[in-house]
Amino acid sequence: RDYIALEWVASEIAETLAQAATALEEFLLNREDTTRLRFCLTHIHQVYGTLKMVEFAGAALLTGEMEEVVQCLLSHRISEAQRDDALEALQVALIKLPGYLQQLLAQRRDAPAVLLPMLNDLRAVRGEALITESAVFAPTLPRALTGAETAPASDASEIANLADIAKKLRQM
Repeated sequence: RDYIALEWVASEIAETLAQAATALEEFLLNREDTTRLRFCLTHIHQVYGTLKMVEFAGAALLTGEMEEVVQCLLSHRISEAQRDDALEALQVALIKLPGYLQQLLAQRRDAPAVLLPMLNDLRAVRGEALITESAVFAPTLPRALTGAETAPASDASEIANLADIAKKLRQM
């Protein structure tokens, strides 16, 4: 992971998420003003692109789900019964994502499984299938195991075997 790149953009991401949260709050005060919801979508999209660029898949997945919820709200693809739940799930995600990113920077460890409840809330209000923990399982393998091409022949077969085991574990 390129934590230095994330450090460079972390303040921009936090500011953009704050702007998205403000736009959402303004929309909640006047639900007829969909312009505020569009502003929220624009800010979330900016964060999504930035997180994809710095390759933090868990946080990017969450912002992608947030973006989908806003698009569904704007196009009225979420039922009136689910609308309040969708807005609440979106608000929670906007509040918790900056904390997750700060934790990620402090601990230098991406743990997308922590985001699973928020991801599933955002998916549920859209009527999408929920994500299981195996979908975000990403074991941290030592660097020596990732360079099979530089390893001696006997080590290369062990590395290939470990890669097969890791794939099987991920599916489980």
